Amino acid sequence: MMATKLVLLPGLDGTGLLFQPLLEALGAAFPVQVICYPPDQCLSVEALAAQVRAQVTFDIDTVLLAESFSGLIAVELLRQGIPLRSVIFCASFASAPHPWLLKLAMHLPLERWWRLPLPESLLRLLGIDARLQALLKPVREQVLPSVAAYRLRLIAAARPFALAQRWEIPCHYLRAVNDWAVPERCANELRRYFYHVEITRIAQSGHFLLQTQPAACAAVLKRLIITMEESP
Repeated sequence: MMATKLVLLPGLDGTGLLFQPLLEALGAAFPVQVICYPPDQCLSVEALAAQVRAQVTFDIDTVLLAESFSGLIAVELLRQGIPLRSVIFCASFASAPHPWLLKLAMHLPLERWWRLPLPESLLRLLGIDARLQALLKPVREQVLPSVAAYRLRLIAAARPFALAQRWEIPCHYLRAVNDWAVPERCANELRRYFYHVEITRIAQSGHFLLQTQPAACAAVLKRLIITMEESP
């Protein structure tokens, strides 16, 4: 069997830059490929899935990790029938985390806030420390505000879908215990799409789980992937 490859799909920003703490914690444990989305194009979920397929050669030794926003992309890729060994959702979702956001998102000028300084109260709520603020600065400079706003509206408009048969591949969920942005319901919802769902809860963590708890997340990923490689 070939070595397992971990493919990382980024959160709302789409740059992949926020994976740096996790990459440092993982070291050279196994091959890792970071995917990036165009920072200047408002692309649909289907178009973003096409971007991923253009960058990745999927096979049965591929593990796909979808962070936050990219849960929507991972589900679309699975619906298109890509081969995978396993899929991992991190602080993520298959439909809008808060359905009431739809009406709000359609009326707020979301483009205006993307490059504004984040209020201290929001920083505390999201668990954003000084290191994460430094990581976010170039990210917010690279991505057009209109693109960030468009992706927020994609999230707000995402609804549960009907699936004739659940997927057989293992599904793992990394759950940030203090994640106010993505409720527990989002992890449980995946059970309607997968036969096998394992939820790992990581304490003292907010929505930016991979950035604030990279060592804990890397330990979980190593355990999962080593277990996969040892299984027949």
